[in-house]
This record gives sequence, structure tokens and C-alpha cells, in this order.
Amino acid sequence: MHPERGRGDVIPNPMKPKNEGCYHLITSDKDDSIQTHLILIVSTCKYKLSEEEFVKPIVEIVRECGFSYEIKRYRERIDTDYSKVIVCGTALMDLDYLRYVDKFEWLKDYDGEVLGICAGYQIIAKVFDNDLVECKKIGVYEFEVVKDNPLIGKGTWKAYFLHRYALKDVKNLECLAMQKDEVCMFKVVGREFYGVSFHPEVLNREIVVNFLHIS
Repeated sequence: MHPERGRGDVIPNPMKPKNEGCYHLITSDKDDSIQTHLILIVSTCKYKLSEEEFVKPIVEIVRECGFSYEIKRYRERIDTDYSKVIVCGTALMDLDYLRYVDKFEWLKDYDGEVLGICAGYQIIAKVFDNDLVECKKIGVYEFEVVKDNPLIGKGTWKAYFLHRYALKDVKNLECLAMQKDEVCMFKVVGREFYGVSFHPEVLNREIVVNFLHIS
């Protein structure tokens, strides 16, 4: 695919509450070379129609930032010749991806950066030996960033949640943010692998942008 090339500017999201403050974009001093990076976007949607809601917004952010990308589905064999991987979310009642967690065992040997969104968060958690708990959550909730990280600043933020499972306790992971007793954001210990249980493409696009600029 050959998307249009941009400069990586953050496009303000009209759905973002005005009182949420400005974007915390971490700029890169390697903007001239980001076009050489190839991003893998993984769809966890069982039904193609769902990709309009859960994959297309991520593709738009990646394109706005000037990166080339490929899209694969969760049941496909995945090579590791990508600089970064984004594993997207899916519909609330679509849990088929949990039957294919073994397809993501390659993550254990992958040395790039990974962002797991909702279903992707769950997949990463399970690959690194964590137990999900039933935790249905739908709507906009405040969450607290409790540890410094390159994706979003410390403090209280709002995010859109749409999930049936999440983490309450973690192992092999660092907790970065909490939504009450839910670990809503984590980092895999020793890796640049991140998981968010909410959908940053809705209210927190800067998380995706900052992830793309990690170098």
C-alpha cells in the first residue's frame, strides 16, 4: 500500500472534551526517515464490517502521521518484518480472537514496538501469562495515569471503554494507568509493548501518535 505521506502532526479530535487539555505529542527528531518504517495493523474483527469502526480510524491516524502500513487479520500467519505493530479492538460481543491467542506467540521474540488496543490489550496480556477477568465496561470513564510513560502524561484523563474482559492484577507487566480497580494501561516488562483496555482512537488519539513516534 502507498498512502499519502504526512508530517506526523496531531489532528485535533472533535469528540475530545474541551476540558481535557492539549495533546501531549512526543515529537521525533527523525521525521525525515519515518516513511521508511512499515507498520503492521492487525484486525481482531471476526466480521469485516466491524473494521470500519475499529480498524479504519487507526489506519487514518497512521496515514496522517506519514507511515506506510499493511493490514492483516488475527487468524493469518504474521511475519515480524515490521518496525511497529498495532493490534486493534473489535465489537463487544466478538470474542473469536481469544481462540487464536496462540497465533501471537511470535510476540515473545519480536524486538519492535507493539500497541494493543482493547482486544489487542487482552491478547498481549494472555501471551505474557496474565489472567483476564470479566469486567464489562461501556462508555466514557475517567482513568488515572500512575506511571511515567511515552504515550500519555500523568494525571486524570477520559477515555471510551468498550470491553468485556480486563486485568485487575498483572505479572510480567507494569501498570501504567488505572480505571478504579482495572489496570487499563500496561507495559510489558523489558519491552516497548503497551496495552490499553480503552479505545484511544475515540478520545485519546495522541496515544497512537506518540506510539508511532517512539524510536
